[in-house]
Amino acid sequence: MTSRVEVRPLDREKWHKKTGKESFMQPQTIEALADVEKMEYAVDFSDQDRKFFKDKKVRYDLSLHYDPEVPHPFWGTKTARVKLENKTMFFNKALPLDRVKIGIMKGSRYVANSKKEWNEGLYPDATHFIHDESEEAEAKASKVELSDTAIIECSKLAPERKIQLIKVLTGGSMKNQSTDFITVKIRELVDKNPALVLKTINRNKKEIATLALVYEAIDKGILRKDGHNIKYLDSVLGMDEEEVVKYFMDDKNQEFYLLIKEKTIK
Repeated sequence: MTSRVEVRPLDREKWHKKTGKESFMQPQTIEALADVEKMEYAVDFSDQDRKFFKDKKVRYDLSLHYDPEVPHPFWGTKTARVKLENKTMFFNKALPLDRVKIGIMKGSRYVANSKKEWNEGLYPDATHFIHDESEEAEAKASKVELSDTAIIECSKLAPERKIQLIKVLTGGSMKNQSTDFITVKIRELVDKNPALVLKTINRNKKEIATLALVYEAIDKGILRKDGHNIKYLDSVLGMDEEEVVKYFMDDKNQEFYLLIKEKTIK
């Protein structure tokens, strides 16, 4: 197992609207904070960490007991602080002080233990995360598997359903497009978001056909967007395409739906 730990800044949008390398977020310094409920410093050391410190005869006082009346000889000192830079940082677990800093970061609310946990909302205050190569590999493998499934399911679709799928996911017209163009477009959609492609394929067939018709009717000017509404002449059918689909799916509106369909497919 590698002894290197990678810590990366999170791409959180700031007031200056810049992220990643363009961001000029200032470095921040963190230290072990006291958990007054547990009367301990919030540092995450495993049994393996403690054995490592013992074997290395580390001279720092790494006891976690918190006494509000007596300053700790190590926590809170300059040595026990971690500077979080706006760039990827590397820490070596084979070095005692680096291992201590990793424990501080793992116990801090400003550093998520993984990108996954931050995405799940477990670290709302985090500015950085501990990069887990195994987690990233698992996520990539999962996406590849999902993409393969989406490609297989798309290949089973009739040509008309492929066109409907593209219309629904892009809102674009597929009029007079070649089979090769449709194949390439499907591939692009799968590469971008295989989960969304599969979710759309698995929706009710009539809903998808109706939604595709709504996009085409808007494209041809039969239906029109007016502010936050979609209209036919002066009649409001809904606030968005999905609402128009619900309107058309209502049994009492079938005659009107067939009228729009006839005008659209001419």
